[in-house]
Parts: sequence; C-alpha cells; structure tokens
Amino acid sequence: MGRKSKSHSDPTTSMPKKKAKADEKVGGTDIISQLHPNIVTDILSRLPFNTLFSCRCVCKTWLHLLVDPSFAQLYHTRADPCIILQPTNKNRQQHLYAVHFDNRNNVRNSIVKFATETHLGMGCNVKLSLLDSCNGLILLGKMYRSQVKLDQLYVCNPITGEFIIVRPGINLTSSPMCPCLGFCPKTQVYKVVLLSKKRYVAEVSNNMVTLVYTLGEKGNGLWKSVNVGDDVLSVPRNTTFLNGIIHWVVRSPSVPQFINSFDVEDECFRPVPPPPEFVSPEQTMRSKWTVSLGVLEGCLAIGERAKDVSYCFHVWVMKEYGVQASWTKTYTMDFIMGKLEPLLPVSQILGLCRNGDVLFPHQGGNLVSFNPVNPSFKIHRIEKLCNFLMHPYIPNLSSLRDIARGETLFNATLR
Repeated sequence: MGRKSKSHSDPTTSMPKKKAKADEKVGGTDIISQLHPNIVTDILSRLPFNTLFSCRCVCKTWLHLLVDPSFAQLYHTRADPCIILQPTNKNRQQHLYAVHFDNRNNVRNSIVKFATETHLGMGCNVKLSLLDSCNGLILLGKMYRSQVKLDQLYVCNPITGEFIIVRPGINLTSSPMCPCLGFCPKTQVYKVVLLSKKRYVAEVSNNMVTLVYTLGEKGNGLWKSVNVGDDVLSVPRNTTFLNGIIHWVVRSPSVPQFINSFDVEDECFRPVPPPPEFVSPEQTMRSKWTVSLGVLEGCLAIGERAKDVSYCFHVWVMKEYGVQASWTKTYTMDFIMGKLEPLLPVSQILGLCRNGDVLFPHQGGNLVSFNPVNPSFKIHRIEKLCNFLMHPYIPNLSSLRDIARGETLFNATLR
C-alpha cells in the first residue's frame, strides 16, 4: 500500500514542476520571438555594429529583419560612427575592415574584418582599391598611376559579399574622372556617377559630360550623359555625400563658386553657398586650398585652416541646408595643444562620435578625435593597421538582389 501511495503521489507532485520548467524554457529563450517585430527591430537598431554583425546568425527571424532595406535606413539614424578602411600595404590591401566608436570613444574590440576581400574572389592578382562608400555599399576599381581605370567598376556589399560589375561601355582611359556612389532618397535607387570637368579644346566640342549609371531595373543597364556646367573647370576630388547630393570644394581659382554639388536624384550641378565670411575674393581664394568637407549630425560641415594661426582650424556647420546664413562656426581646434602637425588641406571630417567628439584622419594612418567640451585630442591607433584608404560607412545587411534588382549578381565569398 505504501508503494502504491508513493507511486500515486509522485506524478501529481511532479507535474507542476515539469510545467514550471517548460514555462521557464519558453520565457528564457523565446521571449524575444514573442515580441512584436517592430519592437525587435527597435532593439536591434540600437546595437553596436560588431554585435549586430553576429546577430544575423541567431535565427531566421532576426536575419529577415536585419536584411530588410528599411532596417538599414533606421540603423543609419542610430548607429555609432563607423568607417570602412582598406590598408594600402601589399600584404593587407586585399582586406576590408569596419571600425566603429562606442560611447566612450574607443575602438578596442570594435574592429570587424569582412570575409569579403577586395579581389572579389577573382584571384589575389586582381588589385582593386576602395573608391567610395554610400549607405553600406562600396565602390571598387583598379588604380593605374594614381588614376582610376574606368573600364570596369564594382559595386559591392561587403557584408553579404554580393557585387555587380559596372562597365561604362566607352573608352575612358584618357579622360580623368572622379568615380562616386550615390543614393536617391525619393526613388530609393543607387547610382554610379563619373564626375568630369569642363574642357576647352579648340579641336573638339567644349561640352564634356558626366556619366550616370542607375543600378537595377530603372536604369535599364544604360549610362546617361549629363552636360558639365561652365563652372566645373577641375575634376572633383574628396567628395562628400549628404541627402542625395555629392559635394566637393572647387579648387579652380578662376571660378567664383566655393562649393559645388551634383544632385544624384535630378542629375543637376548646383553651387552651395559658403559661410558669409568666405565670400570676399581674397578669402575665397585662400580658403579653397585650406578646407575640406564632411558631415556632422546630418549637416554639411567645413573644416577650415585658420587664416592668422596656422596650427588652428575651425569647423563650420550648415544648420539648414542651402541657407547661407545658417553657417555656424562650431569648433576651433588647436593642433599645437594636441601635439599634432597641422595638415594642408585640413583632413576630411569623418563624423561626430556618440560622445560629441569630432573624428578625422591624420597623417601616418591614424584616426584622431577632438573633444570640444574639454578641448583635447585623442589618437586612435588601429592595431596592426597603418596607412589606409577610408570612408564613412553605414552597415547595410540588405541583399543586392533587392537593392539592384535586375542586375547580374556575383558573390565574392562563393567564388
């Protein structure tokens, strides 16, 4: 009887325990899957890039959320500053790295090495250079004697390894151009832009053209020619992309404009008004060789070497795009204080760190940040890497199959 009683009581007392363990399993491992997808997306969009990079492998649900094109746009607004770089030394130039800065402005443990290599699986003898970056896609091309060979360009998503080959279709070997990658916010398409300059040669037509290739079905695989304006007398260099527009400093002394731009959406050239303090002929001439452009908190920014103090430079920000009066001198940096050698022109402004520091590259392949609250500089040396090409970067986990629908896709990691 005792044994029967024991056997009768055991199942009844153990059932709640088994149920509790099952509940614990559901609550402990699947609680996130029970959340609304919008909430999960909101959580994932706040993660640092190196953590997000690993989240693709957690489950299919997360992967589908992360590869959605809308997630890339959301992440763009919340991500910590990030750059993509390619070492220039021969032993490492086939590699690509992403570096992001955390809330404490540190890069330690914040470096991601992409599985995608710059030769795109075509063999280590294929030498491609990082030319531009836009919303997570990069533009690669071959360099020859410090100029880009334009007979074949590559648009790649280094996260997925997918790439497409873009061929201009005409002989451009003797035409210096500036290759750029842009994005149209309204139509949601990417374009490869080959910026040219106005040429005055008696034997040929004065009209040089800028070439535009729209990725995907909307471009029909064709290049479009855009006439270059009379004020574009030099090939653009060191371009800055913001809100669907490519910007650059006009270096030509015979052109009154200070900043020129190319709207990727409507494919038109337009001047951008500089700060009012720059409008005098003397100031404009001097400033053209002592400034660079960048983006700070979603606004166009100018880094200007001070006129009277050679070891200082100022940072101006256009608070309202296109409005000249909205330019504001936001920061002044003293290179002597940071024991840094000033550069001419001023280094490219890479962005604003989460803690408010201004980030820019410096000689020797270093990254430097400036703290405007407690004026000071911090040098960020990237372990085992020096002398590299770099561009601002926003991670994009979307497939090129969705971004450039209709293009022939290749995968660098599967070749």
